[in-house]
Amino acid sequence: MKKIGTLLLLLAFQSASFSQDCLPGLKDYTTPFGTIEAGSFTFLQNQLNGVKIVGLGEDTHGTSEFTTLPTKMLQYLVENHQFNLFIIEAGFGEVAYLNDYVQGKADTLLPILNNRISTWRYRTTEFVEMMDWIRQYNKTHQRKVLLYGMEMQYVLSDLNRIKQYLAKAGQSTIDADFSKHLWQPIPDEEKGDYYIAYKKLKSLFYKNREQFIKQTGEEAFAEAYHHVEVIGQFISAIHQQSDVLKNDFRDIYMAVNVEWILQNNTDDSRALIWAQNVHLGDWVSNGITDVLGHQLKKRFGDSFYNIATDFGTGEFIAFPHNANEIGWKLKTFSFEKVLPHTFTACLQKLGSPNLFLNLRKMKTIPSLKAEIEKDLTIMYGAGAQEWGQQTETVPVGKAFDAIIYLDKTHKINFLR
Repeated sequence: MKKIGTLLLLLAFQSASFSQDCLPGLKDYTTPFGTIEAGSFTFLQNQLNGVKIVGLGEDTHGTSEFTTLPTKMLQYLVENHQFNLFIIEAGFGEVAYLNDYVQGKADTLLPILNNRISTWRYRTTEFVEMMDWIRQYNKTHQRKVLLYGMEMQYVLSDLNRIKQYLAKAGQSTIDADFSKHLWQPIPDEEKGDYYIAYKKLKSLFYKNREQFIKQTGEEAFAEAYHHVEVIGQFISAIHQQSDVLKNDFRDIYMAVNVEWILQNNTDDSRALIWAQNVHLGDWVSNGITDVLGHQLKKRFGDSFYNIATDFGTGEFIAFPHNANEIGWKLKTFSFEKVLPHTFTACLQKLGSPNLFLNLRKMKTIPSLKAEIEKDLTIMYGAGAQEWGQQTETVPVGKAFDAIIYLDKTHKINFLR
């Protein structure tokens, strides 16, 4: 697969077994719905028994509805199923600042989005609406929704959180520079400096553990020390010799961080994870290592329920696939019709205008399971970066428990 984080799976599926007539009986496992509202998600009512983690995939980073969808699903899960953790595809340290905002510890959101968040995809009106809903909910409820990031691509915010913690613990801050991103060229000498700084940090926390806990409490110590561990994850990744291996390490550490988040919250906590389809599928990426979704399935089994998204027509924003040659300038891309003889065409035929397809239930019927789990060809794609190739064949039906199909979508709306 392509670079994770610059990749989108646009789930327009095509397979020899899925003809233009679709799979017989497919409609029996679909639930059509209209607008994207919290009340639309009642189709999940009977799917969540024993589920601790819901993973909601997205087809593109640059689609308005793929930010509205997790906002409304989060609202439904929080208000009806006692979910209290929201984990997003962003840096662990960066999202700590967003959590300050939704907990009422920071007064304004825009400085955080502009100065702490390293990706363009969250500087949108849709994301602001998401953050404001969580903040308003937390103002009036004792059981708070906690916001976490699971990434380690850019760790400057982790270093800043560590410095803030050390100041509270009465310890002088450290002299270190972690200003580079995972995908930037980093000279070996600089990588060595990063490693030395990380080892000093780890030693500092190890030697002063009891003193730090006494001064700040065990919970604050655990979070600060995990920021140190995230820096260690970053260093492990930058020492890999190829982008493929960097991607592998990225997904490995996302799973590690999700597990840490769950272990460091109450036993009754339930989490919604929002990330790209490619991360949340129960499949192996690059043929080398397990992606996040596959790792979570191995660790949590059926208590992890993953949902892919697909759409019919609409616009989205992304970088061009050849941005390295022509420049990294965001563009608008458009899909004006659903291609015939694809699985998306089947979903469009069944939806009114949107629908939920219950793959987990389908797979309890052996004959349907055999068909839905065959490799399917997905057409086109974009995430942060638009794809240059037209198709890729992957076992989407095997990799997910459900699909949400949206017939018409729109590009995200950047803040002005």
